[in-house]
Amino acid sequence: MTLAQYDIGLLNGVDRAVKGAVNVACPFYRRYPYRGGLWISEVDMRVAIDPARRFLYNRLPKNANSTVTSVLRNAVGGSASQKAAKHAFTRPSRLSRAQVDALDSYFKFVIVRDPYTRTLSAYLDKIVNRRRQAKRPLRLVGKRYGTDTPSFEQFCEYLAWTGLYDDNHWAPQVDGLVLPFAQFDHVGRFEQLGTELNFVSERLFGVAYNDPRQYGPASTRAAELVDRHYTAKARSIVAKLYRKDFETFGYDTESRT
Repeated sequence: MTLAQYDIGLLNGVDRAVKGAVNVACPFYRRYPYRGGLWISEVDMRVAIDPARRFLYNRLPKNANSTVTSVLRNAVGGSASQKAAKHAFTRPSRLSRAQVDALDSYFKFVIVRDPYTRTLSAYLDKIVNRRRQAKRPLRLVGKRYGTDTPSFEQFCEYLAWTGLYDDNHWAPQVDGLVLPFAQFDHVGRFEQLGTELNFVSERLFGVAYNDPRQYGPASTRAAELVDRHYTAKARSIVAKLYRKDFETFGYDTESRT
């Protein structure tokens, strides 16, 4: 066994132990045990719960979660800045047993996205722009292929080889869900974001969505760049790795988004 293999094995063991402890200790996770492939702390911090207004938003990275969270924060009062909004609401791990029992009456929603454009968006935003999430992928891909910036196909090969769960910006969306999929009251689509924001705003606050501001990072225009970056091999890898996302959310693996 190599040192790298030992390190991965050790981390996996720690991850299993942490999930086991949290699933026992926290009222929310006792009811809804998390067994996905991400670190539970990464999943827990990306859920916005408002007990006063009785909603749970399971925010998934690369699915306009900065925009949705900021809109929610602005509607309930207070700063709608990206940083403030993401820390304004409570998380599953902080709920009492009584609050967990009350979740049945909450409006629970999530925004999902076509895995083809989501994976490409993660590559364009994190890898091409060399953000902090790119450190490990760039090191490993650079060592394997001898390149400073991998092509999208090489990034997909890295995902298939070792990196699918290295970061939740490109991990399967189903692994970011804290509730069974059937228990969400509304599953919105990133591709219809304006309509979804209007629906959520009217459902929660009784008013139409009317916020011209843009939150979060600039658009990667992934939907416009699919043909430029997707090779047959890259498409095959993404279709296989994200099969559960395609099936669960009803996206077509044959589509050319």
